[in-house]
Amino acid sequence: MKIGILGGTFNPIHMGHLLIAENALTQFSLDRVNFMPAFVSPFKLNENVLSGDLRAEMINLSISDNERFFLDRREIDSNEVSYTYKTLTDMKQEFPNDELFFIVGGDSLRTFKHWRNPEIILEKAVILAAVRGTDNIESLNSYRDELMRLYNCDIRFLHTPMYDISSSDIRERIKNGQSVRYMLKDELIDYILKNNIYK
Repeated sequence: MKIGILGGTFNPIHMGHLLIAENALTQFSLDRVNFMPAFVSPFKLNENVLSGDLRAEMINLSISDNERFFLDRREIDSNEVSYTYKTLTDMKQEFPNDELFFIVGGDSLRTFKHWRNPEIILEKAVILAAVRGTDNIESLNSYRDELMRLYNCDIRFLHTPMYDISSSDIRERIKNGQSVRYMLKDELIDYILKNNIYK
């Protein structure tokens, strides 16, 4: 089985995340994509992030209509800072015969060698780097080539539509009473407004 892994804070999950996952499924013939919310991202230790359970519920609402999208709670249930190398090591032990594809934003390639134990990440999974447009690919090629030379790994570009949206912008819009239609699934918008989240 070919398993895609899309990690992140998902505060909240939005249409950009879903588009990236769907494109990963089709471009690389994946069998499934696991959405894996972090308990606490090491890059967001000082941010006020919603509880893992609440973010997981919002993911479930957003992916329920896609039979190849799944919620993976392993990081939020760990109750500790989430490091990718630990997660992928655990998954490879659990699914030794499956191929793992770890999905990242293309710009992550610029700093990837400074992540915690990048050699373990690159040993356990194929990296799918999401890029938008040919200019982005050209600027990131040197970072990909350097990583592949240093670690003898497999990094592929995942082509995604132009969809400039961020969770922080969505939170700000909700706080200010602005529309987030077409940024989030309708079910999630209803849930957020009903439960007064981000106000």
